[in-house]
Amino acid sequence: PGQPSREVRIPDGATRLFPISSSIVGLAYDDSRRLIYVRNLPGTQLQELNRSGGVLRTFAAQRVPGGCGGITPDEFPIKECGLAVREADGHLFLDHPNGLIITELTRDGQFVRNINVARPQGPIGGLAFDEQDQTLYVLFIRTRRIAEIDLNGTELRTIQPSNPAVGAALQIERFGLGINSKRRELYVALQNGNRLGVLDMSGGLIATHNLSAAVAVEGIGGGRVLG
Repeated sequence: PGQPSREVRIPDGATRLFPISSSIVGLAYDDSRRLIYVRNLPGTQLQELNRSGGVLRTFAAQRVPGGCGGITPDEFPIKECGLAVREADGHLFLDHPNGLIITELTRDGQFVRNINVARPQGPIGGLAFDEQDQTLYVLFIRTRRIAEIDLNGTELRTIQPSNPAVGAALQIERFGLGINSKRRELYVALQNGNRLGVLDMSGGLIATHNLSAAVAVEGIGGGRVLG
């Protein structure tokens, strides 16, 4: 919040900054159209941006409740929600703050359908869409685990991020998830939020990139070709 967004080129980790002035709670990149989508507080407003961060349009997310950036009934903070895009048709996927439902919208924000999460684990902090397998990856805030679900909401598997180099679980942040379907990589913010972690599709850490020691990164979107 209040900081420029960073584009990280994979695999060399080169970065560039671009300004986004809105209060982002979700971020996704549509590589086929070379467009950035952001979800703003309280989670019901969407913006379409060009690669330089310029806002092309702002529109509402139909039938998606507010609550991102708020507090759950049991006083659990939700700083982020999720946002994913399917490149084939530009459809967007947004979670509801309770983590029970993911709503599919057209690229103009029109309601398509609700996906009921079959095994909800509380609020969601990140979403990513796998173009290859046509599945969603969901980062749950409380468990910091990643679930792969199909478009009916059925959980196919759960990923526990790990660091094979030391044979231990990997501590990741509760917010932000991206995917590169072609490279078969997942992107997460590592604990403390100032490093980007590159995971294989089984959750094993394969690379890290430093971001900023001054601020925590709380949202990530991944594109197939960012350069």
